[in-house]
Amino acid sequence: MHNSQILIFSAVMAFLALRLYQKYFKKDKDKSGTETKTNSGASFPSTSKDEDYEPYSKK
Repeated sequence: MHNSQILIFSAVMAFLALRLYQKYFKKDKDKSGTETKTNSGASFPSTSKDEDYEPYSKK
């Protein structure tokens, strides 16, 4: 490959990398604006909020 082909190839690869970076950066930026709460706790907490709740009791 000649030097001009290498330069063109590297320029095209840099352009594609920049476009992909912008695409995914914008996607992540949009998500962060709508979703501010992160779930870092356990899936099932050890204490229940409604411990007196009995679904089949006829109260």
